[in-house]
Amino acid sequence: MVRVAVKEVGFVEWRELLALLFDAFAYMETRIDPPSSLHLLNEDTIIQKSEEEALLLAREEGKLIGCCFLKDIGERMYLGKLAVDPKAQQSGIGLALVNAAINLSRIEGKKLIELQSRVELKEVHDFFHRRGFRQTGTTAHKGYDRPTSITMQLEL
Repeated sequence: MVRVAVKEVGFVEWRELLALLFDAFAYMETRIDPPSSLHLLNEDTIIQKSEEEALLLAREEGKLIGCCFLKDIGERMYLGKLAVDPKAQQSGIGLALVNAAINLSRIEGKKLIELQSRVELKEVHDFFHRRGFRQTGTTAHKGYDRPTSITMQLEL
C-alpha cells in the first residue's frame, strides 16, 4: 500500500531522494533543451529546498518511491519536481502525489496550483490535463528565442 505524507520530522534520506529524482528524470536527458534544473541539486541544496517548500513523499512498505515539492507563492502553490521511481511508474503513485498536493493546497487556502513542464514532454502535459490542469502560457529559458516550457494551472 502506498502512503503519501509531508516530509517527516527527522527525515535523513537525502541521498535516496536525490537518486529517486535523478532516476525519474533520466529519460528527459536526451529530450529536453536546456537541461533540467535538477542538475543544480545536491544534498545541501535539496535540504534547503525542503526547508523552503513542502516536500511530499510517497512510500511503499517504507521505501521511498515518489516525491514532489510545493512552493507557496501567494494565492498559488507551485508544484515542482514530481518524481516516481521508474519501476513504479504507471501505478497511480504520481496521481496520489498530485492529489495530496491538491489537498494540501486547499488546506492552505490556495486558489490555484501551477506548474511548468518542458514543451517536449507531451506525455507529462497529457497526465496533468487528465487531472484537470490547463495550459495558461509558455515561457522561454534565458538565452532561448522559443518557448521551452509550458505553464499549467489547476483552479482549486
